[in-house]
Amino acid sequence: MSLDDPQGAPSATLQENRGPDPALEALIQLIESERNQAVGDRPELVSKADAGQLWLLWFAIGATREVCVVLGREAEGARNDLFRQVADRIFPAGIRSACDPILADRRLIDLFESAGAAAVQACIRGDERLGYYLAGLRVSADRGTPSLVN
Repeated sequence: MSLDDPQGAPSATLQENRGPDPALEALIQLIESERNQAVGDRPELVSKADAGQLWLLWFAIGATREVCVVLGREAEGARNDLFRQVADRIFPAGIRSACDPILADRRLIDLFESAGAAAVQACIRGDERLGYYLAGLRVSADRGTPSLVN
């Protein structure tokens, strides 16, 4: 008998019995740490390049996807559920970007998704250094690439 629903997401009752999801807590800590370091080190870059947190959103998507791959949470429902929980905690007021996140520059979307995945892999290796989100902001600023599609 399976404890999961047909989409692969654990039932609400099962998750309540297990307590907090360690993957969720680790993702929240990683994303908040990356954001805090970027704001602490280069507040002007963060406010100029990602005032609406659009790139942080794509960073979070990449990190969430990588955690799901590592943990074998391949079912679409399981990934979506974890990301919704991450987004609710990281972006409680929503994304403040003037642009629909889906209309963002695809090259930069890929850059920040990859940065999120790399940050997860670094944590798995035990690397305590941060800066993947900040590195993405630096690259986007160095390229002079507009962050949003008009």
